[in-house]
Amino acid sequence: MSKLLVVLGITGVQGSSVAGTYLQDAGWKVRGVTRNPESESAKEWAAKGVEIVKGDSNNVESLKRAFVGADVVFGVTDFWTIFKDPESNKNKNPGQELVKYCYEVELQQGKNIADAAATISGLSRYIFSSMAHATKSSGGKYNTLFHMDSKAEAASYAQSLPSLYGKFSQIQAPIYFQLPWQWGLPTTPKKQTDGTWRMKGIGPGDKGIPFGDVQNDFGPSIKSVAEAEPNVNLFAVGDYVSWTDYLKVFCDTQGLKYGGYDELSYDEFCELLPGGLGHEFSHNVLFSHEFGYEGTDPSVVKPEKLNLKMTSFREYCEKTDFSTIL
Repeated sequence: MSKLLVVLGITGVQGSSVAGTYLQDAGWKVRGVTRNPESESAKEWAAKGVEIVKGDSNNVESLKRAFVGADVVFGVTDFWTIFKDPESNKNKNPGQELVKYCYEVELQQGKNIADAAATISGLSRYIFSSMAHATKSSGGKYNTLFHMDSKAEAASYAQSLPSLYGKFSQIQAPIYFQLPWQWGLPTTPKKQTDGTWRMKGIGPGDKGIPFGDVQNDFGPSIKSVAEAEPNVNLFAVGDYVSWTDYLKVFCDTQGLKYGGYDELSYDEFCELLPGGLGHEFSHNVLFSHEFGYEGTDPSVVKPEKLNLKMTSFREYCEKTDFSTIL
């Protein structure tokens, strides 16, 4: 008899990777949860054999219905979807920073998912996509890294629920390989008038940053976590790449001429990306340099512990279409 995997955020990068991995296993059925089952992306998953149901992370009862019968639940929240939603600016308190509001909403969503998973009697594993607690790991130095702390606190909440004891594990995604050119970030490699390519970034150019091919590696990582004993805390890092090496590998694989890396200060980065986005991204990298992206939690394990083969940045560049930025 087939087991049932329930995937939140099936139309997102992480959820789609998880669903795609389990669809290849005949012993599993996949149920995808989305706020809009009529979206084109949801319909595409339905055509592949995924059961699509409506569910909203802001509504516990809808999640309980979506999780019925699940053997494994993959839970994920998205700070940036909240950040980009025009309703967020309307709903936040007067004078409240948007990023602080997003933290509050995301944390509540994480708690809602855990509360719903805790009601499923036959559940084998609830796996939550978390991050390090930046405030605790840095001893308070990075105490406003909202998109990290919200996920970490939601993971701690799930661990505290008696009904999830012996059923909970978590996974921490690295920085996506493609993030430096998403959303028009200033980190996007750009061609110069002399024909060379340069990029700007936060922090020194010679320190490794934890990246990964989340689209392809995350699903297999989740499956390994689900098959392991509970209480796994996997940091699914693919490759540590400095900004300088990032640009060099990008140029080398695309037949481009390397120009160099320009370091921006925190203030310069926030000026280019106002509204809290620059703050979150820059502190994200600076925290990683100083305390490790996975923080200081001794329970964290890396892919080799689960015998996972992760994609290197060079491998990623060799198979990726960069036509949107070339």
